[in-house]
Amino acid sequence: MTDSVAFAAPILQGKTEDARLFAKEVTTRMDELDAARRPLGITRETVWIQPTPMGDFLVVLLEGSNVASANASFAASSSPFDTWFKERVLGFTGIDFGQPIPVLPEIVVDYRV
Repeated sequence: MTDSVAFAAPILQGKTEDARLFAKEVTTRMDELDAARRPLGITRETVWIQPTPMGDFLVVLLEGSNVASANASFAASSSPFDTWFKERVLGFTGIDFGQPIPVLPEIVVDYRV
């Protein structure tokens, strides 16, 4: 069974272009992303930039065998790719993903066919 979680992360004011550049760089490093995510059981990681009146946000969807466990393992990882990834994301969100997301979002509607 696939587990999933989605969350929103604010982009710091003036840092949206940094987020876009990071995303472009990640797409050039898909082999490394795959090598980092596959052992965690992550099978999908999709990220959108959502403009809002309160500023831009990243909307992140993660799917895999156990997303909560993957979150903790990613936070603890010191691999070069994961360290680079977390440092870059910290720079444009202010969020330290070296710490597990403390509370995963609450699902309030889950329609599936």
